[in-house]
Amino acid sequence: MSGKEDEYEKLLSEQNLKDRLEAPQTETARQRKWRIVKRKFAEVQVYAKQGFIMGSLVGGGFGLVTGLWAAVQYKKLSMIPISVIVSGGSFGFIMACGSMIRSDGLVAGEYQQHFRLNDQEVPIQQFWLNRRFE
Repeated sequence: MSGKEDEYEKLLSEQNLKDRLEAPQTETARQRKWRIVKRKFAEVQVYAKQGFIMGSLVGGGFGLVTGLWAAVQYKKLSMIPISVIVSGGSFGFIMACGSMIRSDGLVAGEYQQHFRLNDQEVPIQQFWLNRRFE
């Protein structure tokens, strides 16, 4: 600036803050990839837990109904908890696996894989939204 001193530089010189300003921390490509992998693994674990809980509740409810029917038909009350546990566990496992598979598509958008559209790099979501079908 001609003739005028920058007010921000003036403030820094007055308060002697130039020595205290920290440089931003840099991270290597490997550290960044490892951080992304850890975050994605944690997200997949959360989805798997939620899927197992939902599946075990639905399977347990269905097991309760079928267990009550079997207990009345065969006159054995021990059929109820066995049916609830087996149905809840098996359906919970299936739902946990399905949630992990489904979560891969949900978190893949953060990788921002780029495609070429009109000789410009754009994110994958924008590529599919702006694609012209002939």
